[in-house]
Amino acid sequence: MARFLEIVVAFLLVAALGVVVALFLPSHRSYTHAVETNRPINVVFDMLNGFQRFNDWNHMKVIDPNVQFTLSGPASGVGARLEFRSSNPRIGSGSWEIIESVPGERIVFALDTPTMGHNKTMRFRFERTGRQQRNVEISKRYRVEYGWNLIGRFAGIYVASNMGRQVQLSLRTLNNALAGIPRVDYTLYPHPFEVVDLPARNVLQVEVQAPLADDGVAVSMTNQRQWMDRVMAANNLVADGPLRIVTLDRSSESYTFIMQLPVRDAEAPEGASSAPSVAELPALQVAITGEGNTVTFAQTPPLRAASTKWIGPAPGLQRVRDTIRAWALVRGLVPEPGAQGFDDYRVAIADMLGPEAEFQAFVPLAAATAPLVAAAPAAP
Repeated sequence: MARFLEIVVAFLLVAALGVVVALFLPSHRSYTHAVETNRPINVVFDMLNGFQRFNDWNHMKVIDPNVQFTLSGPASGVGARLEFRSSNPRIGSGSWEIIESVPGERIVFALDTPTMGHNKTMRFRFERTGRQQRNVEISKRYRVEYGWNLIGRFAGIYVASNMGRQVQLSLRTLNNALAGIPRVDYTLYPHPFEVVDLPARNVLQVEVQAPLADDGVAVSMTNQRQWMDRVMAANNLVADGPLRIVTLDRSSESYTFIMQLPVRDAEAPEGASSAPSVAELPALQVAITGEGNTVTFAQTPPLRAASTKWIGPAPGLQRVRDTIRAWALVRGLVPEPGAQGFDDYRVAIADMLGPEAEFQAFVPLAAATAPLVAAAPAAP
């Protein structure tokens, strides 16, 4: 009996000591880590101000590929919310929600996770740094409160080692994802961006390789347009939309591209050269004649593309398409691999180098493009 009492007393003394120690431990814990990127601060902010690319700065999908996500609220900014459910005990169920969003400064997420503690937040802060303030330091801070939960205060001792590793890993992954985005601040671009579905088209087309010197591109385009005009006249066709230039390759000396001109029968109504699918396009019989004429007739398939307007000289279109790519990638839209994009010319070839020349630029999106975070069915 005496031995039992000694054990009880010893246990009580240890427990009392533990309580005393816990009372002197912090009632909250935090961990902060930072990385630096050379991408524009507005692009970095947009990347994190929603959940379109959540899997590029969070590792739930790596731990459990079957984790389910449900999105609610606005697409970005305060109120955007992601709920997750997983059978993996390392993840469990919970949510992330943006509760503060200050453009170019900080984003704060409220976290509901199975780990011990309450009032959990994840804060991203952005500060310009580096030479001429062109780089951005991204700091990520996890904070959790334990209050009078004394066991939680002991658990907080391991926040730096447990949550700290996750914070560091997610920032490295985010930095790698940012490196794949063109270094362009699309938020400064004067025209809006959109995703469009383009129909299948009947077109006359020709591949051109033109020298960049001595107006070689304009001369080559003019010559090929004359061949197209001859084909239309010989086949009772008319143009049914703007001239489209599909970029294939551009070097310091030459530009390789495809000219496409939508066409329809002269007696058909306007817009008859397009349809939702190739199978629904009207059949055209086109005879190509003339020595040296390389124009062909084709039917282009429907596609989805990210797009915006450009007003200015045609050579600026290459930069515009990089701007479109940056906008699309931040939103989880995947450009078609290898496709450099295309442009509709809403100006005569002779005027394409003028400051008021107008174009519509496009970047094709991959056929399987879908949000990287898909909404899961509602729980029964």
